Amino acid sequence: MPTIAREPTSIGDNTPLPNLRHLRAVEAVGRHASIGKAALELRLSQPAVTQAVAKVEASLGRSLFQRHQKGTYVTRAGEVYLNRVRRFLDQCDAAFIAVTSGEPGRARYLTSVQVRGLIAIAGSTTFSQAAHISGISTSSLHRTLRDLEAQVAQPLYTSSPLGLRMTDPGATLARRLSLALREMDAALDEVSSLDGPESGKVLIGALPMSGAYLIGAAIARLTERFPKARVVVTNAPYAILFNSLRSGGIDMIFGVLRRPDWDIEITEIPLFTDPYCIVARSGHPLAHKNEITQEDLLRHDWIAPGQGTPRRREYDALFAGQDQRPNMLIETSSLSTIRAILACSNRLALVSRHEIEMDEQLDLLTVLRWTPSFPPATKGISIRSNWLPTPIQRQFISILKESAHALEDDA
Repeated sequence: MPTIAREPTSIGDNTPLPNLRHLRAVEAVGRHASIGKAALELRLSQPAVTQAVAKVEASLGRSLFQRHQKGTYVTRAGEVYLNRVRRFLDQCDAAFIAVTSGEPGRARYLTSVQVRGLIAIAGSTTFSQAAHISGISTSSLHRTLRDLEAQVAQPLYTSSPLGLRMTDPGATLARRLSLALREMDAALDEVSSLDGPESGKVLIGALPMSGAYLIGAAIARLTERFPKARVVVTNAPYAILFNSLRSGGIDMIFGVLRRPDWDIEITEIPLFTDPYCIVARSGHPLAHKNEITQEDLLRHDWIAPGQGTPRRREYDALFAGQDQRPNMLIETSSLSTIRAILACSNRLALVSRHEIEMDEQLDLLTVLRWTPSFPPATKGISIRSNWLPTPIQRQFISILKESAHALEDDA
């Protein structure tokens, strides 16, 4: 019977990803509570399966199984790890189903080097760049991708004048395998949390005008309560964060809820409503006026919200039906840019109320006495529908909800 070869690669922050055949062996042993039955299912020798389990346990520094005469039973660490391994393997199977007309069996031959190679190609424009990212030679990467294309029986990438370009099946497979890898990241975080204080990563995508004070306060509370927690915040426009969420690059998007109608993979959780307001610098000519008219708004230049954003839609509605529109030679969704421009001009800007509370307290900006005719923005988090958060991620969501409810109660 064959033995199981070693295939080094990595997940997350260069953490080694076990050989996928080793993971399948561990999963089979856990399911059957028997090394012998797992060996029969996988068509391997019992020593090969035992070796596979030992290598995974060594990489974790944990015992996943307790060996008894009546069988092999999972430890607490084994339960936690196996739950994630099964989710990882299920998502690998689902990835192959998506690109091979329903043939999950082909995923059985997937290797960790192929996973990393494909993901590296998806994020690169040249083979040399992808080889550097994946940590293998260019010739090995070519061979690895040819083998994977043979497994799925279709091309995964093509060459173009602009460099490498993924085919639709290639992009789908890469995205789904990226999602699968997040399960193994979560497995390491959850196993580590068994030692005591919860640790692990929370990867947040924050939209412009999302409510920096609220999320900042939630992060501060999390890290104060759990000092080993690591939080990474990425600020970017919605389209970038949406794609990153769908491929597992981040765990959630915080900000205005605006999921496309066609998407079925993302779930939105409303947390609070944030009314719109018009802001200007402190000391602006309109700052102390009790009633703001449409003529007042038209007399001043504006900083317009970015195209395609919910704020831009409301900004356009503000002047809909008017013969005249204000000058808006400046267009941005960056609050820091808006703040800087407003501070040295008489321009106006439409922003969300909670986002500029600190500026108001510091007397940097003034909220004009104007009541919007359109509803407030609904803000919250967007997550993957099948996402299973780790303990530290659940803690963060709980803290964020508490903070949002307190914000609503104070409104």
